[in-house]
Amino acid sequence: MEHRWGERKRCRARVCVSAGAGASGAGRMRDVSVSGAFLETALPLPLFSQIAIAVLSADGSTHAVEFTACVVRSEPDGVGVEWCEPVSGSICRCLGCDMQCAATAQ
Repeated sequence: MEHRWGERKRCRARVCVSAGAGASGAGRMRDVSVSGAFLETALPLPLFSQIAIAVLSADGSTHAVEFTACVVRSEPDGVGVEWCEPVSGSICRCLGCDMQCAATAQ
């Protein structure tokens, strides 16, 4: 059942995901909305775990902004997450993402 608010935007941002206790890894946002995102990652993330997500810039460095999210769905290729804090305005601006997103790249 779909619970996400707002319109999903296709995304291709690379991210660093941290789940605490030394568990961290790379991932990619497949889509994003004002209430959550789908992260493609091989990192094993249990349902309802709280994670930190940092968007990586083109040179691989992380932005100063870090978001917390809760894993609400698990799929073979990644996880669906819901933001812990409501996002107002542009989700891309809030994430600090400065890349041209997949939705606008044709």
